[in-house]
Amino acid sequence: MKNVIKIALILLFSFISLNGSENLLSRHKEWLNLVSPILTKVEKDVFLKLKTPQERDKFIQLFWARRDPLPDTKENEFYKEYMNRVRFADLNFGHGASKKGHETERGYFYLLLGPPLERQIFATQSDIWPLELWYYKGEQQYGLPPYFYLIFYQQYGIGEYKLYSPGMEGPEKLIIPSSYSRALNRSTAYKALKNISGELAAASLTYLPGETTLGTTSLSSESIVSNVYSLAEKKFSDAYARHFLAYKDYIETEYSHDFIESHAKVKVFQNSGQMFLHWALEPGKINFSIYQGNHYAAFQLIIKIEDTDGNSILEKEEEIPLSISPENYKKHERQLFAFQDVVPVIPGNFTLFMFLKNKTAKDFTTFQTNISIPEIKDSSFIGDAILYHRREKLKENQRGKLKAFTFNGVQYLINTQHQFLPQQEIGLYCQIFNLQHINLKSLHIEIFPVNEENPVYELKKPLTEIMTPDGLGVDVPSIIPSTLKPGYYQARITIVDSGEEKPLVHKENFILLAQSYPMVPWIYSKLHKPFPNSDDLYLLAYQYFRRQDFHKAKQSVEKSLAMKESIKGKSLLAKTLFALHQYQDSLEVAIPLYETTGDREVAKILAVDYAGLKDWNSALIYLEKLLERATEISVLNLAAECYFNLNLPEKALPLLQKSLELDPNQEKIIELKKKVEEKKGRE
Repeated sequence: MKNVIKIALILLFSFISLNGSENLLSRHKEWLNLVSPILTKVEKDVFLKLKTPQERDKFIQLFWARRDPLPDTKENEFYKEYMNRVRFADLNFGHGASKKGHETERGYFYLLLGPPLERQIFATQSDIWPLELWYYKGEQQYGLPPYFYLIFYQQYGIGEYKLYSPGMEGPEKLIIPSSYSRALNRSTAYKALKNISGELAAASLTYLPGETTLGTTSLSSESIVSNVYSLAEKKFSDAYARHFLAYKDYIETEYSHDFIESHAKVKVFQNSGQMFLHWALEPGKINFSIYQGNHYAAFQLIIKIEDTDGNSILEKEEEIPLSISPENYKKHERQLFAFQDVVPVIPGNFTLFMFLKNKTAKDFTTFQTNISIPEIKDSSFIGDAILYHRREKLKENQRGKLKAFTFNGVQYLINTQHQFLPQQEIGLYCQIFNLQHINLKSLHIEIFPVNEENPVYELKKPLTEIMTPDGLGVDVPSIIPSTLKPGYYQARITIVDSGEEKPLVHKENFILLAQSYPMVPWIYSKLHKPFPNSDDLYLLAYQYFRRQDFHKAKQSVEKSLAMKESIKGKSLLAKTLFALHQYQDSLEVAIPLYETTGDREVAKILAVDYAGLKDWNSALIYLEKLLERATEISVLNLAAECYFNLNLPEKALPLLQKSLELDPNQEKIIELKKKVEEKKGRE
């Protein structure tokens, strides 16, 4: 019986995970080796964490697409040029080495930097080891000098060429000792090189042309080499890779060339006694198409919330079609576009992941952050805060409804980076909980330049003057003077207690910019029914269910259904009742739901309910129907368990064999299979 319940819970909660950890295929090892010069650390770490060849193939396509300078053309010019470098390196640098040319040190720098402006080969000199002097024009925007040298030499005249270090080795390393009659030191070695080539001699002391070394080597050479090694980190944006593990299942390869950087702001505020995530997502750009004379784009938005163990407690998806008239587009074209919304959340520590896909322009952006949802108890604390540009009252017909960054019928306009202009008003809104537990209070705001300890401005206000009508929020329309100069600042908010209680403190960073541009984004924000409403209660019930707090899940979903009946609500209630071992109550909800919808998930609920009641034959009615349409490991296992309990091992065994073919790493199913085989052998 315990085995049945455990298998059933697995089926319901979808906690089955096939083992995808496997060694890299040879082609993936070869790819890692091939791109090592241009692969960032983040990209490598993410690639090695991927579990299937399909995921790695998708990542490789995305890797090349992100480096394509002209993504609108069929040919990837970067890929073509890079592979030309690989072919050149293999033809020219592999001689005398035990590896392919592109795997040697010369190959590494050639793949990363491309062909040098000049490549001098010294392979037939009798006094020096075979060597090459390369001369490059440096990409100054990435920290390289305008021009620099590199020397590669074949130590002792055998094996592959290695990179020479002027600082660590010195010119004597390039000289063949047996060919020089006098004592070999730095000075004599330098003179010997100068007799061959003045440019080579100079490069043996420093890779920086024209640098005066006064007969010694220079540390600038080590700096140049270090900057070359870090060039990939500076040159190639790996922002797309940081969140690839989260969005890999949602993005098609055709979108991969257009990952768009974005900024976001996520805050936790209370509305009508319930905690909500208020969020804003600002893509770096929005690409529209023209449809029927309007600017048009269709977006898909996915929001996921995971607990600290990586279990999903909420996944919310919606379609957002935007159609904007040319006049309206022209009016706002210089502004950033912000998507804003609210989501009810249960207490706890979570990770929030947002994925926004522009299905029209085929680009996408992502955002990920950790969030902490407080549980309101007895202690006093300052909740989240926002710094805002201005406030706007909602229209009369919108009052009381839920909207992002909107409280008491007032919408607070923000940008996600907390950027402002000097001489512009900056407002503060925050929420304070359990004020009744502290004595006479005042709000103290201090403005600090970042990384400095002395405030440049202070403001004190009695809380009674700045509290919002709900008695929860604090609203200060102007918190800084107009004389503050551009720079990075921190607003430190303190609630001062007249007694001896420890003050409450909250901090928010902001930026004052020197140049003017539209600070307030053009906002797309939905209106929701006031809380409590059926949809929000369902979302809370779903989160409690996923966290296995089934009693709270039952309370929330029953409240949701009392307001508005829905198929998803009834299905969740049936699952919750099963999880609470109220199998008969679950059946009373699920049977009429299945008769109405014929839904596959509801059939699973019926099967596990009957299994919970040990009514194996009734459970099999639904399990056999499920197996007619698709093969699922959890359904195979439960059906086998039912046949086993009905003393039909000959029917149970093929199901278990099939299950283990799909996933051989199921210890409990392996044990069950042994029992089935023993029973079958006794018959």
